[in-house]
Amino acid sequence: MRKLFVLLLVVAAIVGTVWAGQFGWGPVVIVYEHEYKIPLLLGAPWRDPISQPGLTWRIPLFETMETLDKRLQLLDAKPAEMLIGEGALVVDYYAIWRINDPLEFRRSYPGGVEDANLAIQRRLEAQVAATVGRMPLEQLLARSEVIGDLGEEVSLKLAEKGVEVIDVRINRTELPREAEEAAYAQMREQRRKISREHRASGDRQAREVRAKADREALTMLAEASSRAEVTRGEGDARAAAIYASAFERDPEFYAFVRSLEAYRATLGRGTTMVMPPDHEFFRYLDPSKRAAPGKKVSQPAAAGP
Repeated sequence: MRKLFVLLLVVAAIVGTVWAGQFGWGPVVIVYEHEYKIPLLLGAPWRDPISQPGLTWRIPLFETMETLDKRLQLLDAKPAEMLIGEGALVVDYYAIWRINDPLEFRRSYPGGVEDANLAIQRRLEAQVAATVGRMPLEQLLARSEVIGDLGEEVSLKLAEKGVEVIDVRINRTELPREAEEAAYAQMREQRRKISREHRASGDRQAREVRAKADREALTMLAEASSRAEVTRGEGDARAAAIYASAFERDPEFYAFVRSLEAYRATLGRGTTMVMPPDHEFFRYLDPSKRAAPGKKVSQPAAAGP
């Protein structure tokens, strides 16, 4: 029974030691796969950093363990105004980095990740500005999501400080606030210019269409007038032929019909005519002046074809 009790005490001590190791207490320290452990003796590194996950030992009271995160870090840089060929541009970018040498990182950045972010951002801002300044606006907008091998260039300059920059990318690009109104005014003027060009082109095409329609209308009217004159002449010729045929067949009846037409056209209510009573015009109004049957008569002077 006593042995079992002792065994339980030993197991409890081991479990307690391992549990305390999660918080850096006791001689046992747990190293997780996402972190570095730097052994410090009286505040200074004295052993190689531990990067492999598992259990390790430390000297209680004298040795402490400093933890650094080995996972990827996100640097969301503040948007910076940069000069390009066409003017100023606000560039919002970010970087992905990680610690690849914990001792150099601790020595270069005593403030840890916060100090590293500030240093990396200063280095990136100069590098991004130099890269963006060489690119025309169209090319920058076309590839706004990535800036070539910029991450590799920055990594070479920061490698000696224990930092590796994996990637650098641009979130967005926009004009500065003071330049937005001028840019919008320029865009509006460009649209007005395009609209004026379209309107002028439309007016020119409209004039051409109207001129063409007027020419076609005049041509059609001239052709119609010509055909009407031809048709009218043909009708007059046929009418004259019919009159001539009717006159040859019955001159008296023809003269009578033509006289009636002449009377209808000239005589009306209130009409006053000054002529001698024996005038040829009144021949069919006076029965005594009618020609005998079979006698050839002349066509009344007043009758027309």
